[in-house]
Amino acid sequence: MVTIRRRTHRSAALLAALCLCSLATLTACGDGGDGGDASDAETTASTSETVPATGTPDEGTPTPTESESDSTEPDEETTEAEDDTIDTTDTTDTGDEGTESDESSSSSDVPHGTWTGNARISVDFEDPGCAASSQTYSLPATLIIDDPAGSESNDFHLSWASDSQSAAGAFGVTSALSGTDTTDGESVETGYWSLTDDGGGDISGSLTDTGGSQGLALNLVFVPKPLFPCSGYTPFAYSMAEGTTLEGTLTEDSASLTLSGTTSDGTRSFRVEWS
Repeated sequence: MVTIRRRTHRSAALLAALCLCSLATLTACGDGGDGGDASDAETTASTSETVPATGTPDEGTPTPTESESDSTEPDEETTEAEDDTIDTTDTTDTGDEGTESDESSSSSDVPHGTWTGNARISVDFEDPGCAASSQTYSLPATLIIDDPAGSESNDFHLSWASDSQSAAGAFGVTSALSGTDTTDGESVETGYWSLTDDGGGDISGSLTDTGGSQGLALNLVFVPKPLFPCSGYTPFAYSMAEGTTLEGTLTEDSASLTLSGTTSDGTRSFRVEWS
């Protein structure tokens, strides 16, 4: 029993020592916990300060704002560039005005208007196997001088024709054609004559395109053609040949013109005089 008590006493002493040790350890652990809280607090504080510092680059709105402020200045420069464009447009308008002035200064001095009178038409021809023949006609005619027709390259437009277009000796002269094809609505522009003037009323010209290849031959002379060998002559429309010439003098009150040439087939020569 004594042995047992000693063991019990020792065990009690050991337990007591363990308890003391446990109390010390608990106290130390408790102190360590407070220290851990302080450390955490400091870490939290440190972290709180670090987060804004770290977040500043992420929330870098001010930096793009400065860029946006910079981009505003190019907008102002763009506005100035637009103003410069307007100035350029004004300059272009000034150039157009100068072009109009040049066109006005290049207009012809030929009097414009309408003249009427009698034209004398003479025709010489000799058909194969037939004797040479000459015919002379006198027909009322009208001359019109006007501005160029459409894209006509001459400084003025000339139209001269007998009032009748079916009688023997009838003729028609036009310097250019400008119109619309009624079949397809396309514009038709043909220049027949090259005309010049000396600025004093004298004019001259040459037929450079008969228009025959386009089926637009409008410079015609109506002269006799036999229906039978050497007989049955009747007026027939012949196209004037290239190289037919025109010359004359125009004033406000009078006109004198001479037209001479051959037909496109070379069988007739003609001359039209008006004074």
